Amino acid sequence: MTPVVGATVVTAATAREILRRSSLGQRRSPKVFIPGLGAPGTLHDHPRIRCHCIIGSFQGGSMSKTIPQASKRSRAWIWLIVIGPILSVVGLITGFASAGAACRSVVGPKEGLVKSYGTLQGMGGGERTCESVMDAVAVPTWTFIVLGLVLFLTGIIVRSATTKRAYVAGEQRPTKQGVNRRSILQGAVAFFATALAGAAPAYANGNVRYVSASGSDSNPGSVTAPWRTLAKVRSAMASGDLQRGSTVLFKRGDDFYGSIHMPSLIGSSGTLTIGAYGEGARPRLLGYKVSKAAWTQYSGNIWKLNIAANSGQYSGNTSEASTNVGFLKAAGMIHGRKRWAISELAADWEFFSDSTYVYVRLGVNPGAGVAISVQRDLLRLASHTTVQDLYLGGTGAHGVTTGGKNVVIQRNEIEWIGGSALSGTTRYGNGVELYVGAARVMIRENVIRQTYDVALSAQGTGTAGWTDITWESNRLENCNMSLELWGKGGGTGFLRCRFINNTCIDAGYSWAALIRSDRDGKGTHLLTYSMEVPVDVEITGNSFLGARDNYTRNSGDRQIPAGIITHRNTIKLGAGKKIAYGAENPETSEQAAQWQARTGREQASIFAVSY
Repeated sequence: MTPVVGATVVTAATAREILRRSSLGQRRSPKVFIPGLGAPGTLHDHPRIRCHCIIGSFQGGSMSKTIPQASKRSRAWIWLIVIGPILSVVGLITGFASAGAACRSVVGPKEGLVKSYGTLQGMGGGERTCESVMDAVAVPTWTFIVLGLVLFLTGIIVRSATTKRAYVAGEQRPTKQGVNRRSILQGAVAFFATALAGAAPAYANGNVRYVSASGSDSNPGSVTAPWRTLAKVRSAMASGDLQRGSTVLFKRGDDFYGSIHMPSLIGSSGTLTIGAYGEGARPRLLGYKVSKAAWTQYSGNIWKLNIAANSGQYSGNTSEASTNVGFLKAAGMIHGRKRWAISELAADWEFFSDSTYVYVRLGVNPGAGVAISVQRDLLRLASHTTVQDLYLGGTGAHGVTTGGKNVVIQRNEIEWIGGSALSGTTRYGNGVELYVGAARVMIRENVIRQTYDVALSAQGTGTAGWTDITWESNRLENCNMSLELWGKGGGTGFLRCRFINNTCIDAGYSWAALIRSDRDGKGTHLLTYSMEVPVDVEITGNSFLGARDNYTRNSGDRQIPAGIITHRNTIKLGAGKKIAYGAENPETSEQAAQWQARTGREQASIFAVSY
């Protein structure tokens, strides 16, 4: 006979056991087939069994087919779907919490890292401590998040399999009052959609490319098959493979030699993001040409190396054509005494460069491993670009430049910048320089140190000006100047620009401070000159700590230009240091109150004789 669907076959002894348990008030049992309790195929409500019993008949002592009994395991999916999100919530709470006083959260924005550097003794140690703490916190964070996700997905799979078996057996879906399984499932799915949307990075068009020092430019640029070089990244930008809305990520801990000068980006919406992936230190984009053991003796104690593009005598930035050397770095030491003729080389590590060779005076062969910076901006950004979480260093020109719109430069480390000849014997090099036309630019939470000239600069000639520029929460260390502003050409000038909450330390104590020919008053935090345009700039909430010469140096009448509002800053200068450059400004750090009263500047600011 055809078995009754949804029932469980039991013997008479089993039926008696069910009766016994029922009398003890235990929970409702599943449907059972009890022989001898009525006509075949009828539903029987036994007075002592708190369940429905299907009455049937046997063939040869048993039914022709046995239907599997529903078990508690069929409902295990509910627990998996409930527990999974709970574990992920624990992980997310752990991740979004700060990993320490100076650190950001593991999965949240990197807000705290740079802002807290001002309280640390030495940026490098603070950062290493922060990163180690974050590495420890990351383990439980991602363990809980991933485990919760696995349990949640397992619950869905178990539920699907259980339902499929029930439908194959012909069982009707039970209905119950109150919250049902579908609502539980829908709620859990909604939770994960919301949680993952907040925790995972989102890219406008999903076009993400990865670059690793162990990759290959013939790879597709996926995380498992990354590209290798900056040249590949540049070609992808030119072809449109990388465009507005795309993302290119460099592997942390790796070095990449060369530069990126962006063309106008293809695409009509979104931002091109350049950033980092993986664990460890920031990926390093370096401009150095690194000598091989290929120096030859020019004469006496003077050695030469061919640094023309692809000469084969150096590694690193091998395709760069520039031979305009900014400085040399050997055994961790910077050598910046550039001379303008071979005959001027008089002391060890003084150098001169022409269109092919760099010449160095030294008693012994300089050997392999000398890092040679040359004239090439490391990053030249187009409009609609974000650059974050990179290390940029080793150029004779600027670190980052842009005259674009809708640009974000954040959480980068920029150092060892400048020294190449700009024109004649004038040398230059800034950390981040904004050209005329820059608008809606945010520069925040970067660490910039050891520049030939200025950490942050906005300068140029033209009518487009600079609009809605914000420099915020950066740490500027040992640069010759901290902030430079100048403009010519009329037009809009500086409009709605703000320099806020930055920490500026030891202006005028850069690697180039004592080798510059124009040292007079240039060891300063604020530098303005040739201000021939309208000015709307606010400077507030900053800490200016220590300077070789003075707090501010201004051309013309030696006063801070009208339109630059300076207030609520902290200014600490050593004893006897001038507040402002020039004979027009006689006040020293001990006479700050007189200077404030005379100029009307730095209202509500704090001055101290220290540092």
